[in-house]
Amino acid sequence: MAVPALVKGVWFVTARRHLLDVHGDTALQAVARAMNPDHGRVLLEPLPSQWYAEGVFQDALRAVMEAHARHDADVFSQFIEACTVLGVNTFFRVLLRITSPAFLMRKMPGLSRQYRRNDWVCDVEADDHRALISWRRVPYLSDRNYRLYLVAMMAKCSELCTGKRPTITVGGHGDDWIKLQVVY
Repeated sequence: MAVPALVKGVWFVTARRHLLDVHGDTALQAVARAMNPDHGRVLLEPLPSQWYAEGVFQDALRAVMEAHARHDADVFSQFIEACTVLGVNTFFRVLLRITSPAFLMRKMPGLSRQYRRNDWVCDVEADDHRALISWRRVPYLSDRNYRLYLVAMMAKCSELCTGKRPTITVGGHGDDWIKLQVVY
């Protein structure tokens, strides 16, 4: 039996903070209004230690794509990358700068368990130049916004390690799987 997928509330806290600090209350309210009425309150009043259903996260991604990015994948990816930087606290940022991207990529399965609860599978092969990362049993990957989220998040994590922009290629995807190649 599949484990219900959950997302740690810290993501919603970070998205709220970014929207308020960079785009203002009007943008935050617009994204919250674009969400399912039962979900919008999570973005407006998130609890960082609370676990929320993955569907709330999916709804938030959709609302950001519609209300903030206006269906522009580049604007959406910039939002995700900005949230990734904001969500990584100062101490962790220092650690990222002294570690290799290969080390970080190999830790992705364990790191993702810190902010997600699910039975998804993440496999990583990484060396000094690139990482091959695949996720399986992720029913949300049929949603384009999820795939864009993964690419943007992985790009920013790698960039925080190296100080330079990686090249990320989607090697393929299906309704519940994706394969990425990250060249750093």
